[in-house]
Amino acid sequence: MIGNVIGNYRIEREIGEGGMSHVFVGRTLARNDTLPEGYAVVLKIMSDELAGEVTARKRFVKEAQILEKLRHRYITRFYEFINKDDSAVLVMEFVEGTPVDILLSEKGALSIPDAVSIAQCMLEALVYAHGKGIIHRDIKPANLIREKSGNVKVTDFGIAKIKEGGAGMGQTVLTKSGFLLGTPHYMSPEQIREPKDAGAKSDVYSAGVVLYEMLTGSLPFNSRSLPKLIDAIYRGEKQAPSTLRPEIDKELEAIVNKAMYPKMEGRYGSAREFFDALEEYGSRPAYVSTMAGQPAAAATQQQWLLVNVKPETNEKHPLNSESVTVGRDRSCAIVLTHPAVSRRHAKITLSGTTCVLEDLKSANGTYVNNTRVERAKLKPGDVVRFGADPSCSYVVRDR
Repeated sequence: MIGNVIGNYRIEREIGEGGMSHVFVGRTLARNDTLPEGYAVVLKIMSDELAGEVTARKRFVKEAQILEKLRHRYITRFYEFINKDDSAVLVMEFVEGTPVDILLSEKGALSIPDAVSIAQCMLEALVYAHGKGIIHRDIKPANLIREKSGNVKVTDFGIAKIKEGGAGMGQTVLTKSGFLLGTPHYMSPEQIREPKDAGAKSDVYSAGVVLYEMLTGSLPFNSRSLPKLIDAIYRGEKQAPSTLRPEIDKELEAIVNKAMYPKMEGRYGSAREFFDALEEYGSRPAYVSTMAGQPAAAATQQQWLLVNVKPETNEKHPLNSESVTVGRDRSCAIVLTHPAVSRRHAKITLSGTTCVLEDLKSANGTYVNNTRVERAKLKPGDVVRFGADPSCSYVVRDR
């Protein structure tokens, strides 16, 4: 496909793939009524094997009809729908920025001002979309792109993927009897029970989950078992954000909890109400001083260190940032080359005097004092092992 021409666009590179389509960056070949020559765009092209399927083409047409209604500064812009016998193409805005899920994987928890700012952009977009009668149904960090300016664009309205045999963890799946619509970790209880009935309050719930994750660096519900995950979502059983990050105050925690209330009647009545709550929170003097870089009550940052249990190695890893990733991948803050360690194995989040370890779905597990954990609060003297090999064992020290 690279180098091919579709309409007024030449395909340059592939940036994504879904169950129904491939996504490319392309450029305009000539100036038209909307775009100048050489302008970068995103081309979402229906997969060749689905080109003859009526249902798949109808979904593309429906998505184009939805996108045509949306013109908002925080929503990726739609330019054109190309409908040919052998293909269907959505032409959309190319956003120079970083998806929020990538920011979270790199940084862990975001600063409180950053998290609130991103949430406000997201909610403004939802207020607008809901006003047009459009429910997103798949709000998650991967569908939010933060530009260098700090603005955020909401993407992927109406995009879905069929996964036969049920909803896989982290997968987006199409509305259909017996299937889920959305990404399970971010779905509201009512969206899980009956996807077709999910309304604006379901998007509010998903936005609350995103805010929780941005503030804490962790998902509120993160079981590896889909039935257990769904049960936890139904019950609303999650750790309070402040237990993972003590500087989250009661006011902000209450906002997150209300957005994520399991029963619809306990939630904000609309995305506008959720936005207004954050707006009011952001106007408080304590928050304004934090925005200015003068925290009203800064916690004393405790100094932490991981020391290999074998003294002869002289291996030490200072934990010098709020979020530290551990794994074989060279992008990790702590790189461990042992083959039993996953590429992105675990994450350590620091907040004041609190140190929290979280396993990142590693193949061989993360252990604290020989007990496998998904998440654990660390204390000096604990022995952490990444994977099964004893050589990857470290004592937690308080410097």
